[in-house]
Parts: sequence; structure tokens; C-alpha cells
Amino acid sequence: MSEFRKEAARARTADQFQLENLLYHPSREVLEALLENPRVGEKHLAILLSRRDLAREIVARIAQNREWMKSYPLKLAVVKHPRTPRHLALPLLKFIYLFDLLSVATTAGVPPDLRKLAEDTILMQREGLALGQRISLARSGSHRIAGGLLVDSDRRVIDAALANPAMTEYAVTRAILDRDAGPQLTAAVIEQERWFARYSVKLALLRGQHLSLARVMALLPELARPDLADLAEDPRVRAEVRRYVAKLLQTPPVRRGKKSF
Repeated sequence: MSEFRKEAARARTADQFQLENLLYHPSREVLEALLENPRVGEKHLAILLSRRDLAREIVARIAQNREWMKSYPLKLAVVKHPRTPRHLALPLLKFIYLFDLLSVATTAGVPPDLRKLAEDTILMQREGLALGQRISLARSGSHRIAGGLLVDSDRRVIDAALANPAMTEYAVTRAILDRDAGPQLTAAVIEQERWFARYSVKLALLRGQHLSLARVMALLPELARPDLADLAEDPRVRAEVRRYVAKLLQTPPVRRGKKSF
């Protein structure tokens, strides 16, 4: 009998002290035998699931045990483990609390589709959250979560989202063009130089519905003519702005004369 097989046989009947030592064993065969030990409890399984190198098959066996999955901490540990099979992790998401979902969405190694589903689940719940919870999510969530909160009705949530280090230019421009975005977002972006100074953000503001005409007139001279032409034909742009841009395009561009020396 090989050494690993001997250890596997001992693992099935190990006492509490021996169990703790075996939890870090490198052999999958030994760990599978350990799971058959009736003395294995929640604390042992939690230690196993804290191992990033744990074999996919071991994680799956834990996740498929209904008795073990009655424990909320074990459910969360299974969802967050990078080697949990997707078909076992996804059904468990519906049992995970809001701010633990945020932890799932920001844990390294979580599969992209699982992370996205966790983010989507959070965003679907946002309307029922208290103001403080929305601010906290906007401040510390991923760029998708913070981006989704840019259309919030409360300016404090929007400011927190714009200040989030994970926020991206794409998320800001997308939110500005969202039909659910209110004038609070436009006002907040204008006041934050980090975002208002960006060319793509200015284009998005011009395509939005909440920029004052004075701001529109101030921004148009900064645009390249191809972008002006796009604005003139974009149905998202307000009609009066499109008409003004069309007239502006009829004016020949100013050419700089050659310097004389």
C-alpha cells in the first residue's frame, strides 16, 4: 500500500488533533478520504476552502453536500473559491447577502461571469437600499457597480461614485447617455475636473439632455469638425443644438496664416 493510501485510510478515522494536520495535506486522495470522516465539521471545511490550491473536485464535493451547504459561511466560501465549478456557484448567489456579494465581485480569481452576475444582482437591488448603503457601494464597489449608481437620484451617491478609484471614463460617458440619468449627474461631472476635462465626456454631455445652452456654446469650439458633423446628425442631441451645429459647419474653418519673419 502506498504512503498516500495509508494516510487516506487514517484520514477517514482521524481524531480532532490529526484532522487539523491533515487539512493542509497536498494529496487529493487524502483530502477526499478526509471528507468521509464523520468528525469533519464546519471549521475544518472553512480551512479547506481557504486554500486557493484546493482541487476542483474537492470544492465540488463540499458544494454538493446539502448538509454542509446549510451553513452560510460555507456557502460564501464556496462561491468565492476560484476553483468552484460554475454550475455549482451560480445557484448559491441568490443566498448571499448584499455586501458579501460585493466581496464576491471584488475577490481575485472569481470567474468573470460569476463576478458580473454578482454585480448585476447588487444593481437590481439598488432601488430598495438605504441612502447610506448606496453611498457605501458607490464609494467602494467595482467600476460596474459604481457606474450603475451614477444614475442615482441623490447627488451624494453620484459624487461618491465619481470619486471611486475604480471608476472609468467609459462608465461615466455611458451613464451620461443613460435615459435614467438626471441633471444631478451632469452637474456633478461638470464640477469634477477629473472627468469634465476629458474629451469623450464632453461629447457625451453634448449628446445628453441636461447641459445648459451656455455650456453647449462654450464646448462646441473645442470639438474637431468630424465630431461636430456627428453631433449634427445624432438624434440624441437636442434639436436646437443640432441646428446650431449645422450652421456652424457651414462656416469655413479658420485657417492660420503663415508667420512672417
